[in-house]
Amino acid sequence: MCGIVCAFDLKQKSEELRPQVLEMSKTIRHRGPDWSGIYSDDRAILAHERLAIVDPASGKQPLFSPR
Repeated sequence: MCGIVCAFDLKQKSEELRPQVLEMSKTIRHRGPDWSGIYSDDRAILAHERLAIVDPASGKQPLFSPR
């Protein structure tokens, strides 16, 4: 089981909202205690909590594409 927390279509700077998204992510850490990751840009912040059942070595998330 994993968990994802996201904030999209940001009206504030992502640096201002990042601590809030990290706090939200901590509340779902029990869903994926093996790895945590965060991605942010000007429009969105994504935080992921991962439970490493399959492919624990190379399954880091959140996944993103430059497109």
